[in-house]
Amino acid sequence: MLYEIGVYNKRVRDTIRGGDDWNNNFGISDAFEEVNYFEFQAASIEEVERRVERDFPSALGYVLDYIRSIKTET
Repeated sequence: MLYEIGVYNKRVRDTIRGGDDWNNNFGISDAFEEVNYFEFQAASIEEVERRVERDFPSALGYVLDYIRSIKTET
């Protein structure tokens, strides 16, 4: 099944919205102030959540804003 996710980074968001510059700390783009959208092919929502945590670790400030399944033509 195909899923779309939305991810932002709380550290980036808080820094920029607090009036400070984000200088790509930890290799995280300032684009993550806003929600970024990605598609994942996975068997379940739980698998998507595991992959998101691996690719966008919450320990680095990433927040999974939403997950939605995308209906595909068969």
